[in-house]
Amino acid sequence: MGAMTRYLIVGLAVALILAGWRLDHVTTSLDAATERVGTLERAADSRRNTQKLLLQLDTQHTQVLTDAQAQNKALLARIGTGTQRLSVPARCPVVRTGPGPSSVDDAEARAELDPAAGQRIVAITNDGDEAIIALNALIDHVNAGCLPRK
Repeated sequence: MGAMTRYLIVGLAVALILAGWRLDHVTTSLDAATERVGTLERAADSRRNTQKLLLQLDTQHTQVLTDAQAQNKALLARIGTGTQRLSVPARCPVVRTGPGPSSVDDAEARAELDPAAGQRIVAITNDGDEAIIALNALIDHVNAGCLPRK
């Protein structure tokens, strides 16, 4: 074998070694890129699932709030028209002018509220109901979107 052939074989061997190293480097880079793409796809899926869950929770809480507001509006209307009356337990002293027992039986006495006062009380409780619904929605939102899932 001539010197030229030896140089050619050595050059070819070096070229093959470099090509193999380069191919290994490209394969490693491709594997890392594929793994990164997989990580990003899983993160995007998780984000989409969280957004879907948050939308479901929002729809659910909006429906609960809408239902509560409709019930409260109907109650306020019934109180305003007098078809429904509100009363509270009351203890009224009994005034006796004639002979007889001075005590009253244990039946619960009730005092009827003025319709305007009843509407104000119902409006206050409605505000409380709405605040509780909003707080529950916030808690669910934080649990679904911010806290790690188990």
